[in-house]
Amino acid sequence: MELVEKILNGDVRAAARLMRDIDSDSNTSRDALKALYAHTGHARIIGLTGSPGVGKSTLIGSLIHEFRRRGQSVGAVVVDPSSPFTAGALMGDRVRMQQHADDKHVFIHSTTTSGSTGGISLSVPGIVTIMDAMGKDVVLVETVGSGQVGIDIRHLVHTNVVVVAPTMGDQIQALKAGILESAHIFALNKSDQPTAAATLQSLKMIIQLGKGSDKSWLPAVVQTVATDNQGIRALADHINRHHEHVSTFGPHNRPRQRMRGLLALILRERIVQSIRMREGNDAGWEPLIEQLIQKSTDPYSAADVILDKIVTRFYETRRCRSGAND
Repeated sequence: MELVEKILNGDVRAAARLMRDIDSDSNTSRDALKALYAHTGHARIIGLTGSPGVGKSTLIGSLIHEFRRRGQSVGAVVVDPSSPFTAGALMGDRVRMQQHADDKHVFIHSTTTSGSTGGISLSVPGIVTIMDAMGKDVVLVETVGSGQVGIDIRHLVHTNVVVVAPTMGDQIQALKAGILESAHIFALNKSDQPTAAATLQSLKMIIQLGKGSDKSWLPAVVQTVATDNQGIRALADHINRHHEHVSTFGPHNRPRQRMRGLLALILRERIVQSIRMREGNDAGWEPLIEQLIQKSTDPYSAADVILDKIVTRFYETRRCRSGAND
């Protein structure tokens, strides 16, 4: 496939075109991603998640500069929150990274959550696959949200950096709800603020209590001031240490866990996508909706009926594709 060859040769225009086509979920884009997957495995994939306003975009810009200083090529995927009405990006974080626009060894792509509840959309794994296949040494993935809505990133990345700020206050407590287990490193950004010391102590206490899911790795807390480039070198060093740790102590289990989680993520998002495509347009829903109004059925039974139809349709589609290939 000509498109795949161009991407493998580092053609940015071809890569950007495929990234735009992923959302349409066409057979062409799927076939291209399937072909590119065999050429992945070179890049170190690093996630950055945290609440809006903690400075993730500025931190990514500084990390790009640091990894470039170390001679590494970088890809960055900026996942913006999307409008529930237009599905367009609301923040446009890529504008904040324009200092790297003229660097041919840096590729920044912005996408939306497309209504996904997990902080990343189905297109993000595909975009990361493309950047990896292009030969990027490091791929940074920024997601929206924190707590439960930001933990899907752990299925995609090798190292997950959770960014917090001293102004979070009680939100630190929300980290116990799930994001602690996904964090390999905490970046305490804006650490020049007066409340930084108290936040640092809270984070250390939570880490000691929770220990995270990887018992052999204790999450580090790195204090940064991204606007002044403070602590960025130390953060990059800790990312490298985590990579070395995983390479030494978890080369077998960690990839298996990531792939199992990634597969579940893709399946879930495909099902949700299928439901959204038919929402309000599938005549088969109308009798169920009427039954719900009349209380002759319940939402759970109605959902089971719809899900059974989706699963049946999915397997029928797969059989048709297999027959066509034969």
